[in-house]
Amino acid sequence: MKTSKQIRQEYISFFTERGHSFVRSAPVVPHDDPTLLFTNSGMAQFKDIFLGTGSRDYNRAVNSQKCIRASGKHNDLEDVGHDNYHHTFFEMLGNWSFGDYFKQQAIVWAWELITGVWGLPKEKLWATVFEGGDGVDPDEEAEQFWWKETDIQKNQVLRYDKSDNFWEMGEVGPCGPCSELHIDLGEGTCPLSDQHECAVNVEGCWRFVELWNLVFMQYQRFPDQHLEPLPAQHVDTGMGLERICRVLQQVDSNYSTDLFVPILGKISEVTGTEDKEGEIGVAYRVIADHLRSLSFAIADGAIPSNEGRGYVLRRMLRRATRFGRVLGMEKPFIHQLVGTLSEVMGEAFPELPAQQKHIEKVIESEESSFGQTLDRGLEIFEQMASSSGTSERGGLSGEDAFKLYDTYGFPVDLTRLMCDERGLSVDETGFEKLMEEQRTRAREAGKFKMTLDDWTEFKEGESEFVGYFQFEAESEVLRYSSSGNDEWQIVLEQTPFYAESGGRLPIRGR
Repeated sequence: MKTSKQIRQEYISFFTERGHSFVRSAPVVPHDDPTLLFTNSGMAQFKDIFLGTGSRDYNRAVNSQKCIRASGKHNDLEDVGHDNYHHTFFEMLGNWSFGDYFKQQAIVWAWELITGVWGLPKEKLWATVFEGGDGVDPDEEAEQFWWKETDIQKNQVLRYDKSDNFWEMGEVGPCGPCSELHIDLGEGTCPLSDQHECAVNVEGCWRFVELWNLVFMQYQRFPDQHLEPLPAQHVDTGMGLERICRVLQQVDSNYSTDLFVPILGKISEVTGTEDKEGEIGVAYRVIADHLRSLSFAIADGAIPSNEGRGYVLRRMLRRATRFGRVLGMEKPFIHQLVGTLSEVMGEAFPELPAQQKHIEKVIESEESSFGQTLDRGLEIFEQMASSSGTSERGGLSGEDAFKLYDTYGFPVDLTRLMCDERGLSVDETGFEKLMEEQRTRAREAGKFKMTLDDWTEFKEGESEFVGYFQFEAESEVLRYSSSGNDEWQIVLEQTPFYAESGGRLPIRGR
């Protein structure tokens, strides 16, 4: 059986032997792209080339990109755990041509790697092309290349519309048709076959699995939505490592590949439970998946917080912590899994072992902080969910959801998850209204004028020192005061700054 390390390296070697430069994965936390919370595709670090604002000293590239899809348009967070293929973190194998080869060579090489190097059965493979629409002709060129340059069965090259086979960077900018390669895993591999007819591009079908997407950027879309040919044509391809490992390792789930089995085994060891179907299995998959996203994001500089990407991480960690309760874990444990992840993926991504101690400390601190309120919050949720008012409404009120968020730190998607498990809905409109009222109060609080020498208190509590494992932190102000001579005293909810004590000088600055 091929290991994930072998599969990753065979992909990279296949293309470096064909003139591609190996480019290391960009950080999963994009430091120079304000439009992204997380790097969510292999093409992200090459976006400037496609937009015509940048260049490289190579015109062919190959890499394995770390990706997180847990926010915005591409968001798989709430699907994770309930099937065998959704992830918030995944690796995207990709090869690119920047104004060099185009459709013919991309298709030939894709077929050669899939069938020649990896030996997948040709009769099980299906290709899709763009059927045309919105003023764009059908991609007969790609269709002909599949028929003439490969030995795929002609009736297994299918046409689909824009929603499946046309890629766009945004409302304007580079775009073009794409061609996907799918594999039929055979009868009996889709547990939902009684709910739909299994076929290529059927939503939720587990039998027909997309392996590879070949994007052919050949148009520029303008603000008035008309298209013009690009001066240089590009190829951007993407293949999920987890999926191709599942197929080549001949297992029934992405979570049964060697990318996950050691992590699931460590979860079993730490929790003293066995991976099963049902809620236990969901918990195992959620924890394993979220561990990967959290570890890579923290290794690349992100920290759980209450805003932006930091809040996405906080939501994931709190979801994983809650699923830990399903496994009977009432104390922090997720940080104990980081070492196993580092063993699995540290060779390809050395930042993991290099940052392992830091990752463990951040996760343990966050687990401990949330764990203090989680159990009480779960008790309150049970009371809310079983109340007569909830029963009459058929769901949790916005006020209840807001209380769980504001008092116990439950992200609304965690509340929604727990409600789904009980067949209840959540009044998210009411929740958002209360959230906006809180934001307004916070903005107004910033306008308060204070009496000199008096403390103005926003929130009760003690300041938590987090400087042992991080040098930056986002925090709320608990209270503040002024001496009247431009000197202020501020007490933060958490701070990485230390005061003078134990022979250490305090941090000073402006």
